[in-house]
Amino acid sequence: METPRPWTKPPSWPLPIETERLVLRPLEHEDVQAVFEAIEANRTTLVPWMPWPDTENLSIGQTHFTIERFLRDLESEVPQNVHTSIFDRSTGQYLGGTGLHTFVAGAHQAETGYWVIKERRGSGICTEAVVGLTEVALRTQAAGGMGLRRLEIACSADNEPSARVALKSGYQLEATLQQHRWVDTIGWSDTLIFAALADTWSVP
Repeated sequence: METPRPWTKPPSWPLPIETERLVLRPLEHEDVQAVFEAIEANRTTLVPWMPWPDTENLSIGQTHFTIERFLRDLESEVPQNVHTSIFDRSTGQYLGGTGLHTFVAGAHQAETGYWVIKERRGSGICTEAVVGLTEVALRTQAAGGMGLRRLEIACSADNEPSARVALKSGYQLEATLQQHRWVDTIGWSDTLIFAALADTWSVP
């Protein structure tokens, strides 16, 4: 069997992605105030589960830097991040973020993560965003997708809402890495690895 060629990005990114209630799109510098204010208001609820809120986007200037980095990543042959922020389709309100990162071109795979402002948690917004992104990411490039073969979600076993999003989005639990990460106020925590494959994943 012939070894497949490494994954390459599509000729143009299939963005924005629209779902029933949401628009997923890259950030622009005009979004900086809304993004900074949302992160600032939710920072303490995000810090236990992900490292970046503790060190990034601590000012408007840093948030501009983040947006510029994301925009430049889209131009890379194998990007570090394909960031897609989550916006309310009817009001335009900034609701949080998702996207792809940790690309492994040889395996045609990437990892996804997500967060939503606390006022909209529990409403299915996060699951809707992950399903919308997954459908486009795993769709072939010939059909207008990103052409990835596999997506992963990694989260702390103590972050039950994040694990529920993964399962509700149609990802399968593949592994539990015991005492794999440190979570402030909790201690050593297991990491759960979920995955979705282009061959078997379907819209929930």
